[in-house]
Amino acid sequence: MTKKLAALIWLRFKLFTVNKSILFEIVSPFIFAYFYKYLYSLQKISTQNSDFLGFLIPFSLSIGISIPIIAILSEEQEKNSLSALMLSGVHYFEYLISLAIVSLFFALCIIIIIPLILNSKVSILNFNYFFSSTFMAISVCLISLIAGLLAKTQVIGQVISLPVVAITSFLPMLATINNTCKAIVNYSFISLFYKYIQEPNLALGNNSKSLVIVLLWIALLITITYLIIQIYRKDLFNYDWH
Repeated sequence: MTKKLAALIWLRFKLFTVNKSILFEIVSPFIFAYFYKYLYSLQKISTQNSDFLGFLIPFSLSIGISIPIIAILSEEQEKNSLSALMLSGVHYFEYLISLAIVSLFFALCIIIIIPLILNSKVSILNFNYFFSSTFMAISVCLISLIAGLLAKTQVIGQVISLPVVAITSFLPMLATINNTCKAIVNYSFISLFYKYIQEPNLALGNNSKSLVIVLLWIALLITITYLIIQIYRKDLFNYDWH
């Protein structure tokens, strides 16, 4: 299984880097970061504070990670590539985990490089920042896997990706100006990252409520993914039987 998984990971990595549209989606967060930095410099506004990261990191993850995952899964389902892989002996676990691993690799690139582009005061070695943003990236990845599995065609995938991107990108920003949005964020998968942005010097131990909320979200998303996989396995079995 290890060799098969390693081969799938390599194939996924090649797909991310060879497909021009997917590669552009991955690179676009860094382009946006440079653009915003230039735009703010014209207005003599600093991009070094953590508040700016509070918008740009979720936005970058939704554009650079969420959209490619949904696009890949929806395209493979439309072309019945998933069924072909299952019939050839590839397990659902291997299929999804390979996509998740490659996606999280690029997510970590976003988490590390974006603060460097912005000359942010937030150090990439800051445990609170790295921990909270990584947990958010895992949640975004799982949500995207679920959305991609539910999309039977590329058109449906594009439609589903819009609310996923909108919620991930703009909810943290709206939380700063609207109490209802703030309450939603406090109980969402963005909760821990949002708390860090609000209080960068606060230890994670004092954010135990947000940590528990994020862990519950991850557990819920993994459970939903598992249930969808079980349904697909049943459908594939019925297809073979007939």
